[in-house]
Amino acid sequence: MLDKPGDLADWELLPHSVVSPLRYPGAKRQLGPVIAEVVKANVPPPRLLLEPFCGGASTALRLVGAGVAEHAILADADPLVAAFWHTAAFDTQWLISAMSEEREKATVAHWDWWRAAQPRGRRDRALKCLFLNRTTFSGILHGRAGPIGGRAQTSPYKIDCRFGLEGLTRRLNHVGALARTGRILDVWRLDWSDSIRRLLREHGSLLSSEEMLVYFDPPYVDKAEFLYEWSFDTGGHQQFARALQTESRFRWFLSYDDSPLVRGLYPTGQGRSVLHVSQQYTAAGARSGESAKARRASRDELLVTNYPTVPESSSYRVLGP
Repeated sequence: MLDKPGDLADWELLPHSVVSPLRYPGAKRQLGPVIAEVVKANVPPPRLLLEPFCGGASTALRLVGAGVAEHAILADADPLVAAFWHTAAFDTQWLISAMSEEREKATVAHWDWWRAAQPRGRRDRALKCLFLNRTTFSGILHGRAGPIGGRAQTSPYKIDCRFGLEGLTRRLNHVGALARTGRILDVWRLDWSDSIRRLLREHGSLLSSEEMLVYFDPPYVDKAEFLYEWSFDTGGHQQFARALQTESRFRWFLSYDDSPLVRGLYPTGQGRSVLHVSQQYTAAGARSGESAKARRASRDELLVTNYPTVPESSSYRVLGP
């Protein structure tokens, strides 16, 4: 059985809007309060949350940090992302120390070195993830994105402008505290389907379906090839939707960018509710010299869930059949 998590000291609590050490394209941290609102309207509360496609993991960190879910397991198929979260959770002080040294080397030449590096050890993979995430445009780890400020560094925004040690140290200590108190149980380097199989194998006989929550945040439909190393084509999105159509072995939430494809794959009804949420974000794909204010935009998101009770709220609009 899962033990109750330990208490968090006051210094270990972070503002709800600032939780993840990673900058992530399409980050869904504004969806966390919406998900929490629906979860708290249902009983029993989740004892275990799994977040495949964890990426920046803002939702999992928020839900377990606020006590909406007791425990969380993070999972991601990207070896850099999985290594980062395992190291941040269970090797926190080493990562903080190594991060401080890397911050002093934040140059385009060092960025090139990390971009070409193929680390095999977990610590080095975690460090590559963190360095590139804090120094690359929009935090993108793979693909065509370049260093913040451009290769000539003529922009007012230099390569290290998102590499603030004080804030990152505070966030990493928070992640370590969540792991130390049993709120973060484990980190898996697995894709979503293998994560589900492992969840049910290890915890399915110990917890009821109502006590397990899985939050899916699959790759965007729009600009996916630019944002992610592993993305879905149309067939991949369709296959994923078929797998969730009749899933009742656990409670689940799914977040997507609003698009005709997604609306067609996840119609309302059949035990599902579809919520429309409009959130503010910083646009990926904008010019690197633009200010954050200039790149602010709104994006329509869809949340799909099999939770039976979805309360009325000003935070979202429930779509009708």
